[in-house]
Amino acid sequence: VPALTHWNHPAFFAYFSISASAPGIFGELLAAAFNVNGMLWRTSPASTEMEEVALSWLREMMNLPTKFEGIIYDTASVSTMHAIAAAREALNLNIREEGMSGRADLPLLRVYCSEQAHSSVEKAVIALGLGQRGLRKIPTDTEFRMNPDALAQAIDEDRQSGALPFCVVATVGTTSTTSIDLVPAIADLCEQYKLWLHVDAAYAGSAAIVPELRDIFDGCARADSLVTNPHKWLFTPIDLSVLYSPRMDVLRRAFSLVPEYLRTGEGDTVRNGMDYGIQLGRRFRSLKLWMVMRFFGHEGLAARIREHCRLARLFADWVEEARDWEALAPAPFSTICFRACPSIEGEADEARAVRLDTLNEKIMHAVNTSGEAFISHTRLNNVLALRLAIGNIRTTEVHIRRTWQLLNEVAKN
Repeated sequence: VPALTHWNHPAFFAYFSISASAPGIFGELLAAAFNVNGMLWRTSPASTEMEEVALSWLREMMNLPTKFEGIIYDTASVSTMHAIAAAREALNLNIREEGMSGRADLPLLRVYCSEQAHSSVEKAVIALGLGQRGLRKIPTDTEFRMNPDALAQAIDEDRQSGALPFCVVATVGTTSTTSIDLVPAIADLCEQYKLWLHVDAAYAGSAAIVPELRDIFDGCARADSLVTNPHKWLFTPIDLSVLYSPRMDVLRRAFSLVPEYLRTGEGDTVRNGMDYGIQLGRRFRSLKLWMVMRFFGHEGLAARIREHCRLARLFADWVEEARDWEALAPAPFSTICFRACPSIEGEADEARAVRLDTLNEKIMHAVNTSGEAFISHTRLNNVLALRLAIGNIRTTEVHIRRTWQLLNEVAKN
């Protein structure tokens, strides 16, 4: 199709929101046909009840404690914004009633995340009126994980300066490298300083359904909220993000507003989705997730994620074994950061850095314009890195081998 980037192609490796499976597509089709608005239990009981069932199944697959209740939003950006809003509400500063503007009694409210955290965290603090000044980005270690010692130092500095730390966003599977923050250590600090811990597992949360990968959630049971996106790596059509929290009462307190025309008699005995977010309109998103889980089952979904991780290890091995290529970050899941690095004898470091950045940018452009594969890039330690994310349900070793062959062909030319 002209002018269409084919996200459902098995050689689409650029970004996480990678593939929609047939059951998910069918569920999306049915949801459009039913065309319900699940804002209230009354306006579509099936939508509300199916959401609770599907999110209960997913919670069990990821081995989260039963205290975590879930709510569906569209994307992780929106989920994270709601989590930070709940964290702010938990401060009991009457911000819902009095706002923040013109209040001399309010200190600077501070949120923390790693310098590798997704940009949605920064957008959330902007949207919530905290400002970019209200976000402090913590340095990472050699594996691109938030440094807990640096976090503790930042919290102490802010407290001494009169700021009010209130929320830390840890990441399980960062966007650039899929690194895993040291959540147990971060949770210790959050308990020590009484901060809300939000875990962004938008991409890698799906991997927790694989039994041998379940340790990626170490410490996450201590979180106040956690987001994961089935539309990223659980073969569900975009958009579908899930926010889990053991403190749904705080989220409801932050957002529930019931005008007379939306008041119902059963409001105290059922869940009304409109009470848990800024959006009144709620699509029947749970249907496509329910269909995906019913069709593939836990073992079927886990097997496909396991295979993607195997393919990533295979690709990483090829990079490590090649003389003119190098890996630039660990690959704990199915994403590889790497670059071409042919050497020129006697070349100065600065000239080499410029040459390799230019070369890899040209390689990416050539691969993407070939129509055979699609990759992306990031910057790590001020170096341009090529980025290959495997997650399409139809991707096989054939596609990985051909992409590696294509990369080498392009690099030589």
